[in-house]
Amino acid sequence: MFVAFAEAISWLGLLLGMVLKYGFDNERGVSLMGPIHGMLFVVFVVLLLITQYQERWSIGRTVLSFLESIPPFTGFLLGNRLLDDVRQQDAGRSSAT
Repeated sequence: MFVAFAEAISWLGLLLGMVLKYGFDNERGVSLMGPIHGMLFVVFVVLLLITQYQERWSIGRTVLSFLESIPPFTGFLLGNRLLDDVRQQDAGRSSAT
């Protein structure tokens, strides 16, 4: 969940860096945020695959979660959905005891 939010924030940073690069001929934003966003996206995909294995997600849910991470800012929606899933699981565990 944290990585989904961080990846979405880095997307915003990369978009702002692209505005600086193409609008103001300043490549610092892209040279800084590009590698950060790329690393966070790779970490997100790895964690997504680990979660799919541990939680026994269907391929459809995994692919949907991956696709939701691609457009800018949908990482926030995905992160919120995952938080809701965790809360529901925690509530189910506490009511079962």
